[in-house]
Amino acid sequence: MKTTDSAEKTKARKEASKQLLENFRVYSLSELEPILGVTHRTLLRYITDGKLKGVKIGGRWKVSQDNLRAFING
Repeated sequence: MKTTDSAEKTKARKEASKQLLENFRVYSLSELEPILGVTHRTLLRYITDGKLKGVKIGGRWKVSQDNLRAFING
């Protein structure tokens, strides 16, 4: 029977979480304006129409890098 140390599991989970966060990037709408070449208002319309997926964090819209790629690729 294989036994694993609880501390090792915790360490492995923390390392996996750290790697995920290092690769996770979110953009504010202000950062997306020059990237996409559209206005803030247009970005808000894309989000409300469901064309661009975003999430409100601290009262401000944020778009993940994955959602930005999906939007660009159609």
